Amino acid sequence: GLQVAAAWAGMRARVAAAHPDARIDGLLLQRMEKGLAEVLVGYRRDPQTGPAVVLGMGGVLAEIYADAAIRLAPVTPDEARAMIDEVRGLALLRGYRNLPEGDLSALAEAVAAVSWLAVAETPVAEAEINPLIVKTAGAGGVAVDGLIRLET
Repeated sequence: GLQVAAAWAGMRARVAAAHPDARIDGLLLQRMEKGLAEVLVGYRRDPQTGPAVVLGMGGVLAEIYADAAIRLAPVTPDEARAMIDEVRGLALLRGYRNLPEGDLSALAEAVAAVSWLAVAETPVAEAEINPLIVKTAGAGGVAVDGLIRLET
């Protein structure tokens, strides 16, 4: 409680000093999460190719590696599982070098769920979860940050 209040006061002071006109609407506080890997799950409605879902390495690695799988959306969990197998960087989730296996079923379900934005009642232009932290087999995953932009 007191540590959070002190950290929040410090953040407000730093923002006010750097950007005096900034309006702060609130604070989002969430538990620190750990897992085996961070992945990016994205969706985009391209005017020329149509709706697509993408899966790749997440966090800061998303910007470093051009290692992703893309499909026209929506996809089934089985199709999403094939996408997981295509991303070289996600080998660590497949038990690479005796590492614990990640929850590939939960990841495939997440990819498929995001892909269904293609048929959402309210048209979605783009969406992204980055990172989605994948935990060990059977433990699921956690979407840590995300965005969604509706078509205008």
